[in-house]
Amino acid sequence: MDSGGMLKTPINMSDLLNGGTEFQIDTDFKDDDGEENFIEDDYGSADEDEEKYKQLFTPWDRTFDELRKEMEPVNEHIYKRITKAGVGEELPDNTQVTVDYNAFFEKEIKPFDSSTLRDKPFRLVLGAYNVLLGFEQAIKTMRVSEEAQFVISYQLLYGEVGCPPRIKPKADALFVIRLISASPVNDGDALAKLNETERRSYEVVKEKVAQTRQYAKDCFKRNLVQKAIAKYLESVDMLQMCQLKDEAEQEEQQNTLIALYTSLAVCYNHRDQPKDACRMVNTLRTLCNVNQNAKIMYQEGKALIKIGDYDRARKSLLGAQKLEPQDENIQRTLKELNECSSKHQQEEKRIWTRALGLVDAAKKDDKSKEEA
Repeated sequence: MDSGGMLKTPINMSDLLNGGTEFQIDTDFKDDDGEENFIEDDYGSADEDEEKYKQLFTPWDRTFDELRKEMEPVNEHIYKRITKAGVGEELPDNTQVTVDYNAFFEKEIKPFDSSTLRDKPFRLVLGAYNVLLGFEQAIKTMRVSEEAQFVISYQLLYGEVGCPPRIKPKADALFVIRLISASPVNDGDALAKLNETERRSYEVVKEKVAQTRQYAKDCFKRNLVQKAIAKYLESVDMLQMCQLKDEAEQEEQQNTLIALYTSLAVCYNHRDQPKDACRMVNTLRTLCNVNQNAKIMYQEGKALIKIGDYDRARKSLLGAQKLEPQDENIQRTLKELNECSSKHQQEEKRIWTRALGLVDAAKKDDKSKEEA
């Protein structure tokens, strides 16, 4: 598309509005002169964008029968070609996986389904059978970080009928899949399932708390923060109820409680509940020396900023910075603190100036009445 010509000299708008002006076109101007000065920003490089763009086009423009000849059969309905090897073992049922995928019909350039296009990786639990059977079976053959292409027959996808008009009858498909991560599914109700005898056993409770903590972390990552808080609190209650045999169990229990209360402080700050975050930190003071824990002091500083206690917030954040001088989050929050404190001082000064001005005006008014 022609982007137009470039003026040799700029137009003076005042002359243009008051009688007109003359201008000349620079025919030697080239519109691509600035491309060499392209700067990559924090949102990703040009190469990354180009790679993502390429993923949205089929890697195979011939028939699937020809492609199958270049692949290895997984079974009679699935053929596979690995484009990047992964690590670890194949994945069992009850594993939560995160994948990026693009799916193409035969001889169609663009995908009919794509997590890349949605810009959001897809998560599923293997063995739950809540996705296309062929898609799940293909993923089960993969390892973490692996990238592979699969031709999957219609029998394991949309069947003989399909879903017209979008999906034709007996439609085989090419799936290009990248396995991002995999982790065992954690039972969020593990603690609730314990009977009275099991709840008194530290060995049993310890194992279930570990599962519940991992479940709470997953909830936090998915922004289900209130659910994460509930699970952390449930873990705290269960740990405090069980019976301890010796000092070793007592020390282990205390370290777990420190981790749980710290996670709760993080969650409460995330939900903008600074008073609750401070309450968690105060509980932590009874369990450990918080002045030796940068993460706890950082969370306390964040909460105190939101409350408006800037002096104590500065003390906590400087203490955290002393322990972790290179931590960017602490440095960023200190900068935020300085900005908030400065605004607060200016506002306070304005209020006092206005108040004193009203007092002075009242005194002058009284003096004028006396003189009268």
